[in-house]
Amino acid sequence: MKTLYELEKASKQAHAQHQTKELMATINEQEILNQIAQLRIKHPVLGLKKLYHKVKPVNMGRDRFITLAMSANLGIEKAKNYRRTTYSTKSNRYRNLLEGLLIDDINQLWVSDITYFWVVDRFFYIVLIMDVYSRKIIGHYASALLVALANVGALKLALKTRKGQMLNQLIHHSDKGTQYVFSEYVQLLQDNNIQISMANTVYENSHSERLNGIIKNEYLSHRNIQTLQQLIKHLDRDVKLYNQDRPHWELNMMSPIEYEESLSKTPKCQRTKMSIYVDSNTVCNQKFANQLVLF
Repeated sequence: MKTLYELEKASKQAHAQHQTKELMATINEQEILNQIAQLRIKHPVLGLKKLYHKVKPVNMGRDRFITLAMSANLGIEKAKNYRRTTYSTKSNRYRNLLEGLLIDDINQLWVSDITYFWVVDRFFYIVLIMDVYSRKIIGHYASALLVALANVGALKLALKTRKGQMLNQLIHHSDKGTQYVFSEYVQLLQDNNIQISMANTVYENSHSERLNGIIKNEYLSHRNIQTLQQLIKHLDRDVKLYNQDRPHWELNMMSPIEYEESLSKTPKCQRTKMSIYVDSNTVCNQKFANQLVLF
């Protein structure tokens, strides 16, 4: 039978061990919060599920990680968009070519769109071009005016980014904004044997719409931007950050650049084939319009 002294000694030891365990847990949580805070500087609005995959905390599940981050006010709030940037052409010269399309590599489908960004007391405009299969931003441009030359600048950068690569199977997809039928823009696409496709509804360019939100709401809105020059500087930096460091669920939590590098080691027969959304109603109307042209 144990003596009272032995019991008291055991009790003190257990208490000390418990306190040490709690202290270590607190230190571990603080270290995790510090890591989240550091990542928030680079990725201000990256989802907590994705941050969990970047931090990879030891002995902490995802739900506990999210609860911890939320308790420290390290969650995110979604922003809303209000500004119109698309002034469509009534021309039906370019159809939606994405019906039934399956892609399994880069340089098969590029998408582009224009979005606005409020700075101090006025709007500036941003053009982005993305390779859909890898989600990599290959062209971008910031401008003080909603003009077609900004789109030309983004396209020239995209062509420079993909210089030396095969583009003969590539489709360029956008909305029907007047900037995308600008003569110099169309000529650049045709000179590089790139097919031109245009959406009939906003839902048929959803990849671009989502990218706009990511760049503005996860990055630029959290920078101190007062001028166009500062916007250009931060856009360059944040596009690089997005391409190199932002994980994507659809890319097995790899960044776009990491995913493109992995493709070189993955035979096409083993790659995921990606389908693109097309509104069936507009496709029917488009086919009907094509038939009318024949008569």
